[in-house]
Amino acid sequence: MSLFKSTRRTILGLAVAAAATPGWLALGTSEAAAEFPNKPIKVYVGFKPGGRTDTIARKISQYINDNELLAQPMVIVNKPGAASANAAREVLSADQDGHTIMHWSHGMLISNALGVNEIHPEDFTSLGFSGGGSPVWAVRSDSEIKSLNDLVTKLKAEPESLVEAVGIGTVPHLIGAWLADSAGFKTRLIGAPGGADRLARLIGGNADIALFSAQEYKKFQPNGVNAVVFFGAERLANLPDVPTAKELGYDVVWANPAWWLGPKDMDPEAAEKLSAAIKTAIESDEMKAWFSENSLDPYWTAGPEATEQSLAVLTTLKKVAEDNNIKK
Repeated sequence: MSLFKSTRRTILGLAVAAAATPGWLALGTSEAAAEFPNKPIKVYVGFKPGGRTDTIARKISQYINDNELLAQPMVIVNKPGAASANAAREVLSADQDGHTIMHWSHGMLISNALGVNEIHPEDFTSLGFSGGGSPVWAVRSDSEIKSLNDLVTKLKAEPESLVEAVGIGTVPHLIGAWLADSAGFKTRLIGAPGGADRLARLIGGNADIALFSAQEYKKFQPNGVNAVVFFGAERLANLPDVPTAKELGYDVVWANPAWWLGPKDMDPEAAEKLSAAIKTAIESDEMKAWFSENSLDPYWTAGPEATEQSLAVLTTLKKVAEDNNIKK
């Protein structure tokens, strides 16, 4: 047999084998997927640098980078505006290869419940919750109100006799309305969009009740404010004497979790790697300590369960907004 014929027969044999085994064509694709990530991972944050959502994204990303939990670094990209919708649209329009994700909070649910935008939890691939932070309702330290029971009793006996400082259509507004619906009372409202604004209203005597993040409350407490209820699922370790609304008989829980999201139908292997890295970070002693020091609750909730919980909260928020005619 000639060399030409032998070579030709070998080539034909390889071609037939390849045609009979289509899987070889996918080999390159499989290997490419296994190499995720092969470039830096953009983590969009819909707020300016320095806020809670941004800070958590940076701390978790830094831990992942420092400990080389992923083969490429996570890089924070701040894109504020439109109630974080600008950042969300960047992620939703990105490739589904896992190199573009987002760190958000349940502010998205508020925006959706009020019709500010149509961005919905099910528009994304949910990677999971890496902890969260819940707020408190506070009064002045010299107030006759010393507990949530005192507050509810007074408002039921004298409807709208207490003034609540809120930003209309914001988290404080909806949580206050949610508790009011659950307990059966009504307050009067006065505008105060930010935590510092609410503190000024409260200690200045223009308001009787104000909502603060637990971290804000710890900072503001020396100014003469006293928390009467915490809206977390369980009491916070560094606020052990503040009862939860739930333990007092009101099913009002606002966890505002640190939510990691990717484009719809993200590559499953990439999603799994990202979730595993974030989970390792939040369950580390370093991150647990940092969260606790900042009045946050460190925990991990897997992607599907995170979506399920978020949809339940969204349903409640829509009802609260509709029942109280709350509009942005």
